[in-house]
Amino acid sequence: MGASLAVKPLGPRHDRAGFSCGNPSLDDFIRTKARKEHELGFSAVFVAVETPGDRTIRGYYSLSALSVVVQGIPPEARKRFPRYPFVPTTLLGRLARGSPFHGQRVGEFLLLDALRRALRSSEQVGSHAVVVDAIDEAAILFYAKFGFVPSDERPDRLYLPIASIRRLGL
Repeated sequence: MGASLAVKPLGPRHDRAGFSCGNPSLDDFIRTKARKEHELGFSAVFVAVETPGDRTIRGYYSLSALSVVVQGIPPEARKRFPRYPFVPTTLLGRLARGSPFHGQRVGEFLLLDALRRALRSSEQVGSHAVVVDAIDEAAILFYAKFGFVPSDERPDRLYLPIASIRRLGL
């Protein structure tokens, strides 16, 4: 499955209105807000399509910069940090897989693509970790399978150091 998908920046040709993952917040974002946020530089939105010219969005994710309070990072990870109040991170703001593609590992494919992209980006613009605010308990479990750990700040905010991503060999 994953080998047949391509991840592309969201563009005007992609069928945003036809996307449905079953979560109203995630559906609304791609349908009504994603293009605007992308154009304004608030987030970079990427979509998974079957072929480069395909209009059907199999899934999507968004990335943006985020500063997190040092106290929100697990203590063992912040031992060697400089004494700054904030840490630069990459926010995986949204990740959704279309309902028709359930069971095809589209979510996993998108997450790994996002982590690769965050790793490459961190080589140009500093970022200590990828952070995600999980939308529900199922999302927390999904991200935990890939090594994300809860922050001290809130249990739904999960954290994966860039160093851990690098060790995955992505």
